[in-house]
Amino acid sequence: MLADWSDTPEGADVLGEARDLLGSKVETLVDPHRPEPFAINLDIQLGVFLANEIHRRRLSRRGVVATASLGMSLGEYNHLVDIGAISFADALRLVAARGRIYDAGPDGMMVSLFPTSRAVVDALVEEARPFGDLAISNENAPSQFVIAGDRDAVQHAAALFAEREYADPVTIEHRIPMHAPRFRPAAEALRPHLEAAPWRGPTRAYWPNVTAAPVERATPAEIVSLLTEHVHRPVLWRQSIEAVLERHPGAIFVEVGPRRVLCNLLGRKWVRNPRFAAAEDDLDRVVEAVSVEAAE
Repeated sequence: MLADWSDTPEGADVLGEARDLLGSKVETLVDPHRPEPFAINLDIQLGVFLANEIHRRRLSRRGVVATASLGMSLGEYNHLVDIGAISFADALRLVAARGRIYDAGPDGMMVSLFPTSRAVVDALVEEARPFGDLAISNENAPSQFVIAGDRDAVQHAAALFAEREYADPVTIEHRIPMHAPRFRPAAEALRPHLEAAPWRGPTRAYWPNVTAAPVERATPAEIVSLLTEHVHRPVLWRQSIEAVLERHPGAIFVEVGPRRVLCNLLGRKWVRNPRFAAAEDDLDRVVEAVSVEAAE
């Protein structure tokens, strides 16, 4: 996607600013022909962060500006840019530091489980604990969860899931156990970078993954604390979406990033009459959908 959008005004702006900070690293991210694209977590984090920002600017230039925003996992940094809590350049520096720290962090893995329930996943996690440390790292929807931790424990829980639930677990990270207690050392390594960042007063509410509740007028200390916990505590995405809808009934969710991962989650209809669009879709249709809602 970075290669596809590099010649657009938004892509040229974002990648140009990124080159000023990252130098030739950006060229490796944009090159669609390199032999092992996104082989390390640093490259994944930088690539996704930049792609999200390109889409955000595309929407903004068409007049689509969010009343509220939030971001899943890495997307929380794009969310913080969107609400004015930090500049794009300073957030990019943090994402680069985050990626390096994650690559050097404790070993483990992450596996997605679907379809299932919280009760089933809780039981699997408890049964696999003798094999190592593991936990639910993401509650993305009532029927979709991610577990993370020691490789042996995660693999044991995944095998039990396949055997008992007649569904295929999907490995989404082969080495890094994000959002789980095992990854706490990475949180402590990231904290000094977060504390040194030039945070600003956000213009809208901050929706951290770890609480699924808005923080009005978040202070730098609150942001640093929540982003540190974000490294080793679960992403409460289901609860976040439900809380946004409680505050903004009838909201249209626009996924600002590559592909339709979050739209697919809403498409499972665990919220009543979900309305959503993806920036990767035809942008005219996204603008029209949001404009009709504003007119109503």
